Amino acid sequence: MAASMALGVAPWGLSAGRIADPLTVTVLPNCKRLVKSMVATVPEIKFPEIIIGIVAPIGAEVNACVREFVKYFKKAEYEVVEIKVTDVFRKLKNYIEPTTNLEEAPLFVRYDIYTSYGNQLRSEFSDDILAATSLGRIVKSRPNLPRQHGQRAFERVVYIVHQFKRKEEIDLFRAVYGRLFFQVSVYSRRGARVDYLAQRFANSDNSANPNMYRYHAENLVQRDENEKDEHGQKVSKVFHDADFIINSDIRSPSIENQIIRFCDLLFGSNSISPTKVEYGMFIAKAAALRTLDLSRQVGAAIFTNNGEIVSMGSNEVPKGQGGTYWGDDGLDDREYVREHDSNDRRKLEILSEITGILNLKIEDVMKIKGIRDSQFMDALEYGRIVHAEILAISDAARLGRSTHDTVLYCTTFPCHMCAKHIVASGVKKVVFLEPYPKSLVADLHSDSISIENSDRGRYEDFQAVDFEHFHGITPRRYRELFERGKRKDDNGKFRQWNKGNLPSPQPNLGVNVPFYQQIEKLIFEDYLGGQLKNKGIDPSVLDPETSGGESASTSSTDAPQDVSGKFLQL
Repeated sequence: MAASMALGVAPWGLSAGRIADPLTVTVLPNCKRLVKSMVATVPEIKFPEIIIGIVAPIGAEVNACVREFVKYFKKAEYEVVEIKVTDVFRKLKNYIEPTTNLEEAPLFVRYDIYTSYGNQLRSEFSDDILAATSLGRIVKSRPNLPRQHGQRAFERVVYIVHQFKRKEEIDLFRAVYGRLFFQVSVYSRRGARVDYLAQRFANSDNSANPNMYRYHAENLVQRDENEKDEHGQKVSKVFHDADFIINSDIRSPSIENQIIRFCDLLFGSNSISPTKVEYGMFIAKAAALRTLDLSRQVGAAIFTNNGEIVSMGSNEVPKGQGGTYWGDDGLDDREYVREHDSNDRRKLEILSEITGILNLKIEDVMKIKGIRDSQFMDALEYGRIVHAEILAISDAARLGRSTHDTVLYCTTFPCHMCAKHIVASGVKKVVFLEPYPKSLVADLHSDSISIENSDRGRYEDFQAVDFEHFHGITPRRYRELFERGKRKDDNGKFRQWNKGNLPSPQPNLGVNVPFYQQIEKLIFEDYLGGQLKNKGIDPSVLDPETSGGESASTSSTDAPQDVSGKFLQL
């Protein structure tokens, strides 16, 4: 009780707001100093555990990324534990029998069956089951890890977990590990991934004609991005939530150099500043946060080639005399004031008119499966808001600033309505972060827009605006990784970061205690343990293998395994 009172926390489990305790009120100003003093007595964990969670679409170059992370962290004298979320299949198959057994089958069929088994497990347990079992393997492997002299538990270990395929999996790891968890997404354009898979399938069949396998490759890529199955893989829903995105298609900077830069920032380098792309997307994200749109927050920022801001925009309702409403304008008539989305209301009015002509009831029509997912319900043109990209362009025009030969950064892939204005405005390049499946840009503007260096066919000679996916440090961790204190010593000289003498630099994470220990235990023993026991499975199935199958090592392939536990060699 005394401790509760000293901290200004109401005793006996009652709300502090309901207690008028003079002592509590008196000591509240001292609360901050007390907590600071208490924390100071706890030694900092200078080299805390780090968890890297990799998200990648099928066909992306994951192996090279894992190898580079392993190389860096080993140089930093970190123990590296690599965990594949699907390694648990070989054990769970003995309890949850796969609906389709894998024997001798073409490689693309094995991929399909393997994906289906993951869906089956999520259906049997929960959509984050593979993340939960991976967390369980972290818990079980920790006591068996080698320790250097004087090293405490929860120090100098990095867990590289791959590959996550759903948002629920990432959410679980973020909830448990907080800022010690980094989602790393590996980008590769769709066409390159289809080519890669088709060639692999051809090689596995000793065929010299990869075109015969493109259909299967396309289907797998589509399935991986956003399966219709409720418990299926939905990489496109989680990819953009990354802390760091690697572009595996470009040669400069290479995968190695991209990862070294990220890790150097993580370990406190004071000589790395944001790229124009990282800065541009951060500003676009800042713009997005000012809108109160009922659907989503979208931001855009137009920059010159030299990195100067031309204009910014967010999806918001316009106001008279130019611009959009601000929260401190006094007068406000945005959508939240009217308490409805004007675009949704208008679509229902039109649909009601059509159903009336057909002598149908709108209530009955809306119950029909697929109606809400139809293209009609994707219509965008009836809303009151100005889209972020168009607002940025119109603000530039209103302020007399040219958009010719500029770069537009936007948090979401532009819709087809914005795209035509982007083309007409003279913008040279668009960099986007989040996909927007409703956009019809590829269908309507293939003559004037090149999306992710895709084949333009008969429009190859036409001038085009390049639409490129973002890569680098995302807005999610921009401030944390780039913010630094004084970079000079008392004599005014640059204070060199000791990169050449790792492990002297330490992760810039500031951890005093393994705060996640209790919730980790709760997830493992109660949440995961409960699910396994309900199916008659002993949680000991997650125990590390004596052969070292769960130890720190890189694998020669990122291929899945078949249901017998053998690797599918790609």
